[in-house]
Amino acid sequence: MRAAGFWSDQTLLDVFLKTVRDDPARLAVTAYETTIGRRTILTYEQLHQSADRVAANLLRLGVKPGEVVSFQLPNWWQFVVLHIALLRIGAVTNPVMPIFRDREMEFMLSLAETRVMVIPQSFRDFDHAAMADRLKIKVPSLEHIVVIGS
Repeated sequence: MRAAGFWSDQTLLDVFLKTVRDDPARLAVTAYETTIGRRTILTYEQLHQSADRVAANLLRLGVKPGEVVSFQLPNWWQFVVLHIALLRIGAVTNPVMPIFRDREMEFMLSLAETRVMVIPQSFRDFDHAAMADRLKIKVPSLEHIVVIGS
């Protein structure tokens, strides 16, 4: 596959940063939040800046290279920003399906020894923030819960 040119040693972050350098104004993400009627459009440069801000804040929380950060986000633009931020830090991304509830989340977070978790305030009439509060009591490693939409 390498000889045929289908596979290179470039990572997703390498390709992303090259696009930021070569074509920063190129459209990277378009999202539409139907519940509030808001459209979010990000160029590669804006996505890069957003990911850098998120990475800086995660570093302030003590996230280190190789550390697992779990997130239970729908298909929102914040998912992309967070993933790129974690790649920049060298942390391990652990996306968890938004349909999981307390039992599954407790298992996943404990298994990954998650210290930082990112969730929506609520999604599809479910209060993820309240669940996170319950999980913080049950998962000894869980120190920080970042809530999007709070």
